[in-house]
Amino acid sequence: MNKRQILILVLAAGIGLAGGFALRSRRALSLKSNAPVASAQQNRGTPAKHHSTPPDDSPLATKLQHDLATATGVTRWLLWLDALEKATPADFPRLARLAHDRPAELRFVAARWAELAPRHFFDTLVAAHRSTGGSLAVRDLGYLLLRPWAAKDPEAAIAALNEAKDVSQSYGWRHEVVNGVLGTDVERGLRLMAEWHIENYGPSMSAIAKWAAADPQHAAEFTLGNAVGYAAQLTMQTIGKEWAKTAPADALTFAAARSSQLSLELGSSALKQWASKNLDAPADWLATTDSRTRTRLSPAFVETWAKQDAAGALAWCQENLTGSSLAQSVAGVLKGAADKNASAAAALVAGMDPSPARSAAAAVVADKLFPDLGGLDPIKPETVAWVAGLDDDARRRVLDKVTWEWASSDPFSMAKFMATLTPDQVPPWTDSILARQMAHKAPSQAIAWAANLPGERGVDAGAEAFAEWRNSQPDAAMKWFDDLPSTDPRREPFFRQVIQTLAFHPQAAEQLGALNPSERATARDVLKTMPYLPEDRRASLLQVLAER
Repeated sequence: MNKRQILILVLAAGIGLAGGFALRSRRALSLKSNAPVASAQQNRGTPAKHHSTPPDDSPLATKLQHDLATATGVTRWLLWLDALEKATPADFPRLARLAHDRPAELRFVAARWAELAPRHFFDTLVAAHRSTGGSLAVRDLGYLLLRPWAAKDPEAAIAALNEAKDVSQSYGWRHEVVNGVLGTDVERGLRLMAEWHIENYGPSMSAIAKWAAADPQHAAEFTLGNAVGYAAQLTMQTIGKEWAKTAPADALTFAAARSSQLSLELGSSALKQWASKNLDAPADWLATTDSRTRTRLSPAFVETWAKQDAAGALAWCQENLTGSSLAQSVAGVLKGAADKNASAAAALVAGMDPSPARSAAAAVVADKLFPDLGGLDPIKPETVAWVAGLDDDARRRVLDKVTWEWASSDPFSMAKFMATLTPDQVPPWTDSILARQMAHKAPSQAIAWAANLPGERGVDAGAEAFAEWRNSQPDAAMKWFDDLPSTDPRREPFFRQVIQTLAFHPQAAEQLGALNPSERATARDVLKTMPYLPEDRRASLLQVLAER
């Protein structure tokens, strides 16, 4: 990088600084140096007293620090420009420390360091991590280094990360290298993800799309033999989409000849792309293919069809498919319909006869009708009425799908609805999840709601609500509990549920130790029979409760 190029970058950074780059942390980069920065007094020639001054490990950084103390505006950038042009690798740790609380300046230090001596840069970060236990500055400087380094010299970057596995895995730096390599060599990048067993990460598909468009059959064959995990799924979907733009029938023939999940991803993606432009041609292709291929690919086709004509797609499924393929395809129809109009899709489900296909479709539509987890909007009355009108199997599938979302966003409407169901109509854990979520907002209401449920269902839900209440408001919960009559049948199950919840609490030992003798005996009995409590945890808590 010459002086003119750096100056252009510097001026651009100065103009856009207010809205530009910001590191996730402004903590100092803790890099060991051989000596502290010389004081201003020492720079003026005043001899140090009582000790000798160690040699300056970077006179360039020392001079820059002195000059920056009185500089402002563009002058600061020119000083940095001059220093970065003259810097050697040994100067950069001190320069990074000098820029640590000024993100734009630190970015330029990192860019120049990465250009001049990337391996020295990497080794310095690794040493800093190991000597200080890590810092956010080390992590973010690694991000600045690794992607451009991997794009320029992939094997050097890969070798560096392989030699420092502990540090690279701590910061997720492998993803940066993968993205850098993929930008210039897709096949090396995909092989690298397989070598590093990166299975739950989806990289950018921009370079992969260009690679796939150039020779989609080669791209598909390579991916089948070399890619793994989520990236392989995304890659095959991208290949299918690109292939369908030029030769959709060839893409589907390729997918139909193979039975793997990845080939299904390719075929489904190609079919969706083709059907989005022309329904007749892919419909004709499906009609002439074998029944196995038609079964595998129909869900993708009807999902796209349903965005244009949901009723027609549903009728086609019911006339041409049976069994599990019918259920999967109907779910695909309703997904496509719900993406366009969730209320209209719900009406289609309401008009279907009870069947596995209807149950699968209802779960898909419910995913659109209910808010995402963490949403706070109340559930619409018409949505509750739709769930109530479903047959038992479809309703259970819906509750399995949306219990967490409904209970966290609007537990009171859910509680009112759940009170209308019989025990055999309620999926496992639904009452438990609702009771705990309601106890977060209104514990006394949660207890009262559970008390009105029939039999053991009410006791179990009440115990869950009480345990959650005691966990968040122990004094209020225990006052309520202590006021219960000694003959109240809820006392023992509620207390046992408290112990089960308390077993995983950070302060469990302290709270268990404060129990009276009869409570301690019950707690021991509960802990001994808890199925999911780690044995070392069980032993330590039982020791606290040991008879004295």
